[in-house]
Amino acid sequence: MDFYAIKFLASSSLTGETYFGYIFGKKRQNPEFNVSILNRKTIKEYEIPDISEEYINFKSKMDILNYTLLKDSKTMNLNKQFNAYFFTTIKKYGLDTISTKFHLAVEEGDPYVLKAIVQDILFDWANETSIKLVAQKYRYEDLTWLSATKEKGEEGVFEYLKREDVIKALEVYPVIDPLEGILVYKLDVGDPLFVIEMSKNGNKEIIEGNLISKELIPNTDYIFLKIDLGNGTYGKTVVLKSLKININETKLMSLRKQQDKYYEKNDKMDIIGDLDVSNSKKVNDFSNKMSSMDIILIASFSVIGILVIILIAIWLGAF
Repeated sequence: MDFYAIKFLASSSLTGETYFGYIFGKKRQNPEFNVSILNRKTIKEYEIPDISEEYINFKSKMDILNYTLLKDSKTMNLNKQFNAYFFTTIKKYGLDTISTKFHLAVEEGDPYVLKAIVQDILFDWANETSIKLVAQKYRYEDLTWLSATKEKGEEGVFEYLKREDVIKALEVYPVIDPLEGILVYKLDVGDPLFVIEMSKNGNKEIIEGNLISKELIPNTDYIFLKIDLGNGTYGKTVVLKSLKININETKLMSLRKQQDKYYEKNDKMDIIGDLDVSNSKKVNDFSNKMSSMDIILIASFSVIGILVIILIAIWLGAF
């Protein structure tokens, strides 16, 4: 066994929320994961991927759904908070440490340990959860894209474009900018990029899309991208990870700044046990008032104490 894949679906009677996602990795290496959350009001509006599906199909649907939830105003804030909470929690365990625990539990075929770990991760957010979980073992040769690479050489990487989960996606190609472009492997999910699409009449059309997911193709210098082209249309492409591509730099910087501000703020959110920064001024003001009051009280008691000592001395002297 080289890799583990865990797909889970959990619910909390306390919060009325449903949690789902995947965790993929190997021993002593940081895991890859993606998680989402839906509450009672929104769960009927979306189709949650079936955890019994093959991991590749589940991952593909999960990535697209998570991307959609992070764009929808009704679900965006809750999912951002939950994603940040999930990452912060497993980081406290140690990414490589928890990945090794997952790996060993899958290798030993122990679903109870896996459930216990996932429930423990969710506990501070949701308290007790009811959880369903499916884990799969993989060897390098089990993974379809690796098989394609081995059987067909470098050309095999383009078998990614024929995968069942992206069969209906449009084949596109990023717009190259060898001088001022950004390296494609440095793009994050949600980042804007320009791609070329071949229209039905044979013309080439440049479209601005947003990155949904990226997958490094093992043992090669290629990367597989899924791209949101808008209006419910998705694109797919396989490119060299060292390719420099054209992006809307102003838009990218704005998105990155928003993301940095969010995570900086989220470090102090109540959900991970820190004081909400919005209350910090009130707390400081209150502390300052208390400090002044303490000084007055101490001074008052000191004066009273001295007077009492003098009176006692006078009284004793009378005898």
